[in-house]
Amino acid sequence: MIKAWTMLVVAALGAPAFAQISPKDGDLPMPGSAPCPLIAEPVRFCGTSPQFVLTPQSDNSEITSYYATPQGIQAIAVVEPIGRADGLTIERLQEVALENLAAAANVSVESLPVIQSGQLIIAGGPHPNFVYRGTVDGEMYVYSNSLLLMENSVAQFVTIEGGVTTYSPRHRSLHLQFLEQMQINQ
Repeated sequence: MIKAWTMLVVAALGAPAFAQISPKDGDLPMPGSAPCPLIAEPVRFCGTSPQFVLTPQSDNSEITSYYATPQGIQAIAVVEPIGRADGLTIERLQEVALENLAAAANVSVESLPVIQSGQLIIAGGPHPNFVYRGTVDGEMYVYSNSLLLMENSVAQFVTIEGGVTTYSPRHRSLHLQFLEQMQINQ
């Protein structure tokens, strides 16, 4: 039941990597025009450059697409073909994210602080978000991870700021902007 997603976002994000190329991001579509570029079914990214610049990656095939930002905060989308029908839960996704960061940081899961949790809007509806931090290779990272669990797929939208210990208003704002760019075709 648990496949590639067990190595999801945070295994690679413990020491942030670059994502593999997805179709180029584009502007919000005009009425009657083609939909935004596909990240992976059913997620499309309607962002504009230079706010979110799609960047190629070399090492982590688990990341579906990676975006650099002018603020120096990384934005990552991970979309996988596993969902509620496979027994996946939000709680398990959150556990796996923390377990992977703990493994990358060589610490116990219990030592990783969850800074906040709640819900944020993705594609018009409220979905879980949690913010946590950990030190990997001597650098502190703060992760804001929003989860969209569907029947047959899961999407994680993560923003990562390095060299900090708090979830700054700047990071929070960028994470919300990233989520606003998501279009879900269900």
